[in-house]
Amino acid sequence: MHLMPIIQFYDAVVSDILAQTSTVKTFTFDMDKPIEFQAGQFVMAHTTKEGQPFKKPYSIASPPYIQDKIQLCIKKVDGGFMSNHFHNLKMGDRMKLQGPMGVFKIKEPIQRDLAFVATGTGIAPLRGMILNLYHQKKVDSIKVWCFLGVRYDDEVLFWDEFQKLEKEHSNFKFIPTVSRPKNWTGETGYVQEKVKKYLTSPKDVDIYACGLAAMIEQTIKVLGEAGFPPEQMHYEKWT
Repeated sequence: MHLMPIIQFYDAVVSDILAQTSTVKTFTFDMDKPIEFQAGQFVMAHTTKEGQPFKKPYSIASPPYIQDKIQLCIKKVDGGFMSNHFHNLKMGDRMKLQGPMGVFKIKEPIQRDLAFVATGTGIAPLRGMILNLYHQKKVDSIKVWCFLGVRYDDEVLFWDEFQKLEKEHSNFKFIPTVSRPKNWTGETGYVQEKVKKYLTSPKDVDIYACGLAAMIEQTIKVLGEAGFPPEQMHYEKWT
């Protein structure tokens, strides 16, 4: 029996900031003590707004075998207080993080192929899951798909990393799709349609999806109509 990790407060320090696109940065935080979590979980980021405590949840983008630091992948949203607060952080800045929380995680034992489906920064917890599964050698005998939907050509997150994973593991396939392409030569359109296109035997795959609520609901609808069993669809809706 696996005990759930204990929720704690961490005094975290920004040790790296990677600008992935014009609006998305991945922040690496050094934790003041090791954090034990399961891939897919999130932390609550705490700050103050107009003198009052303010908090918001963010999925952990890094895998759980790294415990002394975590990564958060955050899109700057117009008018979004917390996302703008993050994007103003500099190296060495401190932040109070609380966690781990959440029940979005891989169901074991793994009995079918796995498909990970995300839009934008919804890829964060899925990246942690995928890296962890390969680290634990739990997916060597199945197919693993990762579908990422973005609007524009230059918004594909963790592109180099997923391409490297494809080269290292013949059973891993990364399929980014762009809904408003300019010079894009890969898949275009909406991510849920790509899942349907590539996964032709719905009963042989478990799906893990993360993104804004509207995208998740659309994905569930499209894939349900295509014959994917609802009990094989697991998801985290962001608001």
